[in-house]
Amino acid sequence: MGYPSQMKPVPIKNGEIRVLPLAYESFGVRGMATYVETDDIKLIIDPGSALGPRFGLNPHEREYLALSQSRRKILDFAKKADILTISHYHFDHYVPNFENWRFIWSSPELAEELYSGKIILAKDISENINASQRKRGYMFKKLNSEHADEIQTADGKKIEYGSTELRFSRPVYHGPYGTKLGFVLMLTVRTPNSCLVHAPDVQGPMCQQSLRDILSQKPDMLLIGGPPLYISFRFNESNMNTAQRNLSLLAARIPQSIVDHHLLRTIDYPKFLAPVFSAAERVGHRVMTASEFIGIKPQLLEARREELHAREPIERKWYERLERGEFKEGFLNLTSARGP
Repeated sequence: MGYPSQMKPVPIKNGEIRVLPLAYESFGVRGMATYVETDDIKLIIDPGSALGPRFGLNPHEREYLALSQSRRKILDFAKKADILTISHYHFDHYVPNFENWRFIWSSPELAEELYSGKIILAKDISENINASQRKRGYMFKKLNSEHADEIQTADGKKIEYGSTELRFSRPVYHGPYGTKLGFVLMLTVRTPNSCLVHAPDVQGPMCQQSLRDILSQKPDMLLIGGPPLYISFRFNESNMNTAQRNLSLLAARIPQSIVDHHLLRTIDYPKFLAPVFSAAERVGHRVMTASEFIGIKPQLLEARREELHAREPIERKWYERLERGEFKEGFLNLTSARGP
């Protein structure tokens, strides 16, 4: 399994906006990287991908293969893009400038390749941001200002490129109202006859203001991060019920919804989405994962990490070499001797 050999943006209503998911949990990595083009502009929303800790186990080799594929796709489509947007400063939503081979697979060189010559529209670091993301955002701007053509604060802005409008929301909560995880930006891409909303890490949404903001845009397509069932103990039952109810409402109002990200870190996501699927089907709408949008089955590699390690054990020496950065030169063309 993996990405199709040929990946092309898929048109939504009237073909005025064309969309291609690049890195999501249904592709086996963490992220919501999405390539979008109109007749006026080409952009990548949240051009990052990463792995994460889980089950007390290192990511499996197959997860690193998926990370390699996602990073290659992001870099390839960045060559076409004029603009990169960053909703917030979690490492699965952008590529930082330091070396990390265990989870992020980042380096100054990879960051420079990604950001050079681009207009970057990013989350403001001066307000509505927690301490850890403020520090990350500060370092991001400091280290990339000489590579990027321009780095602009995006919060609440509307920018027009020909007949295409980019509308960034005011900061909304990364989950329920008052969460300490901070804030994110949602992005609306609008042309005269089409509308797309990208709503990362709103986790349902769990916050009613995020729901109202999405509905106010009347999108033809929504890309949204579902709630993190795998750490549901951190949320109360009301939060989870709100996320499910709001997703059902969105599915009934919006013709196409891609629901992915945190929700697909567990194999149990279809059970949670059952009422959402029903709400969509009643009115002839469609709810799908990012991978299903381009015609492939979800690859829930993180959710199946225990199973992968039991079936295909990885020697400790392999991880020691990984930590030392021995694979970095060939990472973007990483392949496995294990076969498909």
